[in-house]
Amino acid sequence: MARSVGGSHVLVPFPASRDRSLKVGVADRIAGERGGYKATLPAVALDLPDRVVGCVVGLALGDALGAPFEFRRAGDIPQPLPAFTLPWQGLPAGTTTDDTAMARNLVRSLAERDGFDPQDLVARHLAWFKTDPPDVGNLTRRVLGRVAEGRPADEVARELWERRGPEVSAGNGSVMYCAPLGAAFAHRPEELAEAAPRLSALTHYDPRCRTAVLALTVAAGSLVRGEDPGRACSEAVAAALPLDGGEELEYLVQAVGEARRVDGPDQGFCLFAAAVGLQALVRGGPFDRALSRVVALGGDTDTNGAVAGALLGSAVGRSNLPEAWLARLIDRDAIEHEAQGLVPLAARR
Repeated sequence: MARSVGGSHVLVPFPASRDRSLKVGVADRIAGERGGYKATLPAVALDLPDRVVGCVVGLALGDALGAPFEFRRAGDIPQPLPAFTLPWQGLPAGTTTDDTAMARNLVRSLAERDGFDPQDLVARHLAWFKTDPPDVGNLTRRVLGRVAEGRPADEVARELWERRGPEVSAGNGSVMYCAPLGAAFAHRPEELAEAAPRLSALTHYDPRCRTAVLALTVAAGSLVRGEDPGRACSEAVAAALPLDGGEELEYLVQAVGEARRVDGPDQGFCLFAAAVGLQALVRGGPFDRALSRVVALGGDTDTNGAVAGALLGSAVGRSNLPEAWLARLIDRDAIEHEAQGLVPLAARR
């Protein structure tokens, strides 16, 4: 779940940018520092529909896996992680949060409008918001509350950012659900470069949020096209580097969970969620093990899980997601059906 974050988002100075000619070496550096981790991919080639559906369903799985542990410190999360056995907010195990609800709004809007239609997406978010869902991120709630009064979402989001300042405006509420946009624009990266920041700015105008959304959608698009995880991560960081927060994201992809914990007071920081997902992608391993490790880091576990699950699902495809988890995912069939609607967009060039 997205939260506004208090306190400074940059707790310690991060290293100055490395040689820009080595942008594509990010994944190699992580692999070397982690003892040569490589993503475990299926032995057979995956088709595009498998990857697209894997992105959306993987997001939901990560969200549901992390939901019961949100806002816990890493040391308070049991190991091994009890997967899909605990309730969330009194709802059954396997229930998803606002992360998946907003992702499904995005998926349905993209499919039914045959592309990115910001006004339609905001209308869907507002209709969902009016149902009084059990969880809505703080900044998203503020924006949609004013949209309900007739204000344009992007205007409100910018106004709130200017009024509240950068210290509390860089939450992960747009990052958590953005990956399907990357899947839909997998073969149209030029259009994605424009659409991704616009998506974020509907609720989260802070430039670091827009940078994080661009990085994650670039990674998702790369994976859906069939690129390997290392290249997808490197393309994401390369897209982010010239932008606000880009150098910090590059550092965090290597540092989150170790040199930079993600379970402290600024756990809802947008760049934390993006970095956790990209790091999980490069570290690799089986989907269930990689995602369990992300949740075990603590903090905003449902959002971190959703982001990592979307990227890992794009890499391994729907056909390689754990069946035991899928069987417990609430609304699984509807989520899969909606995800299929993105396939024509993802194939478009």
